[in-house]
Amino acid sequence: MKIAILTRPDNRSPRVLADSLKLQLEDEKVYVEVFYKIDILTRLVAQKESKLSFYFWLKKKINHFLKDRELVKKLKRFDAVFISECSPNGFWKRLYNVEKFRKLLRKPVLLYEVYYLGNAPTQIDILSSNGDTLVDRYDFHLSVSDVTEIKQPSSDIYFPIGLYAKSWNLMPAVNEEIIAILDFVQPGYEEHRKLQTEALKKVGIKYISLEGSYTIEEIRNIYRQGSIYFMQSSEAFGLPVLECLCCGCQVFTPFSWWPMSWRLDKEPTVHGDGILPECFTVYKNEAQLVDQLIQFKSNYRPGISAEKVFQSLLSNYPSFYYGNRNQLQRLLTNLENYKNNLN
Repeated sequence: MKIAILTRPDNRSPRVLADSLKLQLEDEKVYVEVFYKIDILTRLVAQKESKLSFYFWLKKKINHFLKDRELVKKLKRFDAVFISECSPNGFWKRLYNVEKFRKLLRKPVLLYEVYYLGNAPTQIDILSSNGDTLVDRYDFHLSVSDVTEIKQPSSDIYFPIGLYAKSWNLMPAVNEEIIAILDFVQPGYEEHRKLQTEALKKVGIKYISLEGSYTIEEIRNIYRQGSIYFMQSSEAFGLPVLECLCCGCQVFTPFSWWPMSWRLDKEPTVHGDGILPECFTVYKNEAQLVDQLIQFKSNYRPGISAEKVFQSLLSNYPSFYYGNRNQLQRLLTNLENYKNNLN
């Protein structure tokens, strides 16, 4: 089987997922090629949907006409095309015309994202109210986690295949000094950042505030320096959470539902408090955070503390680190059946 993966060229989670998926598929003896040219889907959007002026819309179409035609020609040689993109981007009519793309290819088109839209009723409501597309936009859906706002079992169109974080070569670091990593500040959540920095100053723990932009390797080198990672807002999954846990960073969050996909509840609810393992620390206010940081500082052992966090990751979320081979094989079987039915 030959699989094409279409994703963004920039250093963000869709590209990380695409590169990981390539390795997972190659382990199953599948031929895979990644194309960092997802903008072709933007140029398939009709002018009235794109919101661009007719002049700029037409100029983009003309400037990329030959390259886009050649890319479609190449993609038609594959048995299926996997699109690695975040949500809600992958469902916006004004951003991508996946429907026209499917008609051009006449091949299965799949979406790979950290979460499955069917597990995010709040996102479904927003998309529906804006007249955007939903689950049926793609033939199949792949996700890293089977939990987002809610959890439901895999199906004939949905496959929680996990992620191959092992390929990142991120291992527990032996850091003599405790350093906290503060994720990028999110608009509207500045008070959380202020509370975190004040608590860290009181306890005497150095910290690094992420700002600006980094390459994937640059930001992972920062994660390797850390022993603590602070979330700044709720996350459907939070790829940095996984990257930091791989490095042995304890994850601190003010609410147990912020790391949605990491909840271990059998029946998680929308924005409901969740069960988190020992590699997460939940605090309610500055006083409690100060106490927890003092305790962390007292119990910290270079290397040993990081290894404990890493082992908690492996025991509770093996599919995030090794991938879910059973789900991937089930997907490939479905694709093979799909291909045979077309023939």
